[in-house]
Formats: sequence, C-alpha cells, structure tokens
Amino acid sequence: MLAALGVALLAVSVWLGLVLDRPAPFEQPAALVAAIVAALAVYAAACVLVLRRPLPGRWVFALVLVVAVAARLTLAVHPPALSDDIYRYVWDGRVQAAGINPYRHPPESPLLAHLRDAEIYEQVNRKFAPTIYPPAAQAVFRASYEAHPDSVRWTKIVLVGVDAIAIVLLGLLLSRYGRRPELALLYAWHPLAIVEVGSSGHIDVAAVALLLGSLLLNVRGRPLAAGIALAAAALVKFYALAALPALLARGRRRAALLLTGMAAAAAIAYLPFIEVGTRVLGYLPGYLEEEGFDSGARFYLLGLTGIDGGGASVVYRLLALATLGGLALLVWRRRGNEPEGTALLLVALLLLATPAYPWYVLLPLALLPFAGPRLLLVGSTLAATAFLLYVQQKAPGNPTWPLHVVWGGTALAAALAGFTALPRRLGPRVAYEG
Repeated sequence: MLAALGVALLAVSVWLGLVLDRPAPFEQPAALVAAIVAALAVYAAACVLVLRRPLPGRWVFALVLVVAVAARLTLAVHPPALSDDIYRYVWDGRVQAAGINPYRHPPESPLLAHLRDAEIYEQVNRKFAPTIYPPAAQAVFRASYEAHPDSVRWTKIVLVGVDAIAIVLLGLLLSRYGRRPELALLYAWHPLAIVEVGSSGHIDVAAVALLLGSLLLNVRGRPLAAGIALAAAALVKFYALAALPALLARGRRRAALLLTGMAAAAAIAYLPFIEVGTRVLGYLPGYLEEEGFDSGARFYLLGLTGIDGGGASVVYRLLALATLGGLALLVWRRRGNEPEGTALLLVALLLLATPAYPWYVLLPLALLPFAGPRLLLVGSTLAATAFLLYVQQKAPGNPTWPLHVVWGGTALAAALAGFTALPRRLGPRVAYEG
C-alpha cells in the first residue's frame, strides 16, 4: 500500500511541476490548488498508514527515501516558479569564485559589472543590497558553483542531495530515540518540503540537515561536534538557534563543550569575510526593516488587536520574548526529547513572528516525527497551510485571507491543543552514551 501511495505522490509531483511551469500560475490558481490538495491527500494517507502500525520489511525506509528524492527531482528539472532566491545563491557563488567578498558589494555595483549576465544577474532580487546569507550558506553556494558554475538546475540538484542526507539523518535520529525510521515520511513526503527543495531549491534544507546532525551528535554524547553542527545550522538560517535550550540540558560539562564548539565554529566561519567589519551581517538589518519586523507590521497576532504604533510593537516583542524564554526554560529543565523540545520552540517562534515565506516552516517540519499529538496538531496545521502564503504574495490584489488561514488557523490549533502545556509532555528521559 505504501508503495502505491509513493507512486501516486510521484504522479502528483509531476503534475505539480507542469502546473508551476505555466506562465503566471497564480492568475488562474484552480489547477495549482487542485495539485496541492491532491499532494496533501496522498501525504495524509501515507502518514495514517505509517502512524497506525509498524510496516514489515527493512525496505520501508528505503522506499520513503527514494520516493522523496524522486519527487523533488521531478520539480528540480523545471525553472523555479515560486521564488527567485536561488539566483542569488548562484550569484553569490560566482562572486566568491571571482575572489570577491559577497558582503562587500551589492550586485548592481559597477565593480561587479564584469560578472553580470542575462541568465543569472537579471533574475537576482534586491540588486541594491549585498547578500543576506550567513557564512555557512555561502560555503554551500561556493561549493555548488565550483562543481557546476552558473547552473540553477545543478544548484537545486545539489540541495536535493543535501535533503536526502537530512532524511537519512532523520531516520537515524528516530532510531536513536527508539522510534521507527519510516516516520521520517512525515517530513520527507510533505508537499511543502517537496516544493521548497525541488522547485525553489531553498538553502533552508542545509540548516535542516545540520540541525538534525547536531541533535544526533548530542544524543550520541558528542557535545563539541554537536555545537559545531548547530553553529553551522545557525549560520545557514539564524533561527536554528532555537535548538540551543534543548541541547544545553544534559549537564554543565556537556553544555560548556557544546558552547565552545559553537563559538569556535562561528569564529572560523566568519574569519574569511571579517575584512568588511560589521557589514558581514549583509542585508539582514535592511531585511528585518523591509519585512516589518522592526515596525511590528509583520506580526499577525499584533495586527488582530487593532492597536497601532511603536509602543504596541515594543510591548508585543517583549511579550513574545518572555513567552519564548519561558518555553525555553521549560524545555531546558525537561531534557530527554531534544527534537520535540526544539520543534516546540521553532513552532512558537514562527507563530509569534509570522514570517511571510513558507520555507521558514521546513525546520520545525523536519522535527514533527518526534512530536506528541498536540504539538503534531499545531505543527501539521502550520505546514499544511503554509503554501497559502504564496497566494497572499502572488495572487492579484494580495488577498489577506491566506494570513487568517495560516496564522489564525495555527493560533487556533495552538489554543485548542493547550500549547502552553506542551513542555510538560516532552517525553521520558532517554539514556545516552558518552
């Protein structure tokens, strides 16, 4: 039965790729919505199958992995239709290959005129700004560019390979916690992961792989290596640091080693770029302002109150920090299921920050196989609806109803699930070696 569902998922992925390849798929979105709904239906059926009972045979996890990779590759052959971020990845790789610090000059700088072309440069977003991506992401861009220069398709295939590694790590981590490795299907077959990795080729998948690696190293008793991996994950996507409270919960000595690994890895990663000083942060401050995080316009839950003004934004951010701090403290005190504690913090962070882009959901999605029923409800609601954020951005008139479905629906799920009580259910302590 699972093999049949895998074939169905592949067929739907091919259909989805053809729909996304059409000009302006959001102008007449019926076909796109139908393909996404079909993919979610197949995914839901597969989840029910693996959650209800163990499936016989060692081939099950292999099937999950093969179908996941094949589904992503069916989309990777098409040009990116939902995001142009990958063109910046290729551009940053090109700039580094030319021996230039990517944090020094924006793409439109006359000093980079000799690197411009019609295929890559013309598609780069925010040409006025230097790169926003941290050093570990830059390392991936450089490696991919050196392997196959100036190829968006190749870069996507590289990231599909990284995602395959992430799925294997997820299976190993599940086994380490006494769970069935085929539960990795909850991430591997999710339509959001298939689209964001296969179609868009988002670098977030590297943060997923590194975060899973950090959690696996930590539970195996290797805190120094776990700290290095966590720093690398955060230097792909900063919000991966949400895992830190869970990873610090295994004793002072291990915590000290983990923090040492993080500090050393961060210093080494920034060293090649530090010549630009504070500009090594790139466009991050501008991005936070552009997306409304500084003003508070980005926060959906704040908008529901109808209260405007800088004072309300400050109060909201203080309350959000207090909430996250309280959850972090509870996760730190109740060690034993670090992946679930990390998932809790990531879901809470996204619900409070309400970012505009669906790919931010990949990190918590990868940890949902460890979640208890209530956290699984909240995280699954967010992941299943996140694609609607594209509708809000790309449909004519930029309708606001998708925000209510995604963030309002997730908030409602959190309330119904007793979200604030979840840390008390993070599972039993587990033994570890080392």
